[in-house]
Amino acid sequence: MCGEAAVGKSSLVMRLVSGKHCANLPSTLGVDFHVKTVCVDGRNVALQLWDTAGQERFRSLCKSYFRRADGAILVYDVSSEHSFIKVRDWIDTIKDSVERQIPVILVGNKCDLRQEMGEVVSSQDGAALAAVCS
Repeated sequence: MCGEAAVGKSSLVMRLVSGKHCANLPSTLGVDFHVKTVCVDGRNVALQLWDTAGQERFRSLCKSYFRRADGAILVYDVSSEHSFIKVRDWIDTIKDSVERQIPVILVGNKCDLRQEMGEVVSSQDGAALAAVCS
């Protein structure tokens, strides 16, 4: 899982792994590793979730985690134009780091803040960027 700092990557991972919402998590330093077992076509599959730091100083470290990934989840904050603009940089980082083409899921996070913070990035903007980057 990747994206700019403070877009909610760790909160998403915790929700996936534990089913609980964890507010105000500390910033990830480097990478955090989690496992979630899911049933796919009647088989249990262990998903390895790598929660990467979003700060620029950790970008080169993130590249090594992408190298052998089977997919990536790229997260932006719908209330942050900066995080949305940086999506293209993250896609370039992923493409430059992997050994083969992998699926990338684009996630617009913090949709619950649209009312409170105002909608900076619309659903249509996210869908348009996903279409361009696919």
